[in-house]
Amino acid sequence: MEVDPGESSLRRHYNPSPLIDSAGGRGLALYRFLSLGYAAILVGAHREQVVLWWPIVVFGVVVLAWSIAAPLLPRPTKTAVAVELVIACSGILLTSVVYSDAAVSDGISTLPGVWSAAPVMAAALLCEIPGGVVAATVVAAANLVQAEEASQLTWHNIFLLFLLGILVGLAVQLARESQKRLERALAVSERLAERERIGREVHDGVLQALAMINRRGRELGGEGRVLADLAADQERSLRTLITRFEPAASQPSASGRDEVRDLTAGLASLRSSSVEVVLPAGPVRLPDHAAREVEAAVAAALDNVAQHAGPDARAWVLLDADDRGIEVVVRDNGVGIESDRLVRAVEEGRLGASSSIRGRMLDLGGEASWRSPSGGGTTVTLSLPSSDVAGSTP
Repeated sequence: MEVDPGESSLRRHYNPSPLIDSAGGRGLALYRFLSLGYAAILVGAHREQVVLWWPIVVFGVVVLAWSIAAPLLPRPTKTAVAVELVIACSGILLTSVVYSDAAVSDGISTLPGVWSAAPVMAAALLCEIPGGVVAATVVAAANLVQAEEASQLTWHNIFLLFLLGILVGLAVQLARESQKRLERALAVSERLAERERIGREVHDGVLQALAMINRRGRELGGEGRVLADLAADQERSLRTLITRFEPAASQPSASGRDEVRDLTAGLASLRSSSVEVVLPAGPVRLPDHAAREVEAAVAAALDNVAQHAGPDARAWVLLDADDRGIEVVVRDNGVGIESDRLVRAVEEGRLGASSSIRGRMLDLGGEASWRSPSGGGTTVTLSLPSSDVAGSTP
């Protein structure tokens, strides 16, 4: 499929810079200007306590230039946050230089005022909670160094700095997680749309050709019937491919430590001309080892159907999952089994059912049972409790 280069590039790079493209970045840019204006008002209100004006003017020019330049950077970096921290801490320490000793002793507000919270916000937007806490620690240290004696107001401001860094960092973390989920949803939507497009094209050509071969082969008989069965099997597989959306079999778990596997994807691969598989609408995720063992047990049950149920037997696999756990039912319409057949098989040393099927389920903490009514057919039920489902508590 031909993809528009601009659209593809946008999708690959849909990871906006938190200081430029996000609402937080735009809010921070506005905060810098508003807090700078408030700092100028405070300096004007305390002009009688000012002993040196030129450091105030130089600092104001530097802060104004940075407030204009910072949002224009191509991408925020730790270096940019460090520069902003240096500017804020320099302004805090200049407070003791530009104001009289009496004003400093009385706890006059620092030269940058609330502008010193800007690098805390910037660090939180860039590095989430850890960045906000580190930047708040640096600004808090500068405030403690500047204050001759830390007052209640000083500690109050420090607490607000840490609170700001943590809350902004948490908001950014949640926003990034939401963005990742959105990207995954968009990717799934694109894959479904492409599958539908391919399905229409295949239906108009390949499927109709396979259906015709199936009909003609059965009419011819003999070797033609073999070709008909092969065409029917390929037609069924192709229809399954273009009508069902099977997610990836394995993927990292939410904790990032263990892999989980979608059991529906593994069971879907067992479909054939004589085996129908019915699956839930959504994925059923298990720890990778558990999912593979369940798949192997189902495959062993289907092998028994192929070997013992009769040449014309068909099988159905049904997967059901809820909060209590999962249940896989393998049913066939074959000749059935005698009530004591499994016991005699163990005595004869044939451990297909007891080891390959029940043994696997018992090792996982589950169970396997067989039922064969007098009218024929066999039903194998495999169950696994919810404690083995990925994400559940042990």
